[in-house]
Amino acid sequence: MITDEVIREIYKTNKKPPKDLNDLNLREALNILKEHHNLTLDSDDLSKAEVIINDLEEFNPFRRFLVRSLHGVLEFDRMMAFVFRNHILFLGKENNQLRVHFKPDEDEEEEDDSFFSRLFGRRKKH
Repeated sequence: MITDEVIREIYKTNKKPPKDLNDLNLREALNILKEHHNLTLDSDDLSKAEVIINDLEEFNPFRRFLVRSLHGVLEFDRMMAFVFRNHILFLGKENNQLRVHFKPDEDEEEEDDSFFSRLFGRRKKH
């Protein structure tokens, strides 16, 4: 189970991208997810490659991401986590589920952190 404590630990241990993108084991992760997700790696050169989640609509902001922006790829019992600086994409290994977790700001209170306030940058000032 991926709890809030586990998510905090993921952000804590994946603060920076790896020095070598091959350390991500991205191809293995995509192979595990291929049964339930239509994922494409658009280049063999990981420093220039994008991962495309073809199941999502073209205008979805999570449809494609640069491999070089990944901080980590983690495998859990039922999910794969693609860790970025400010968010984590969780993709289901047993179904086509996709969840996004946004990293909370340490100096902001959680009740001020709605999805739309984070997306559009509208936050209460203390």
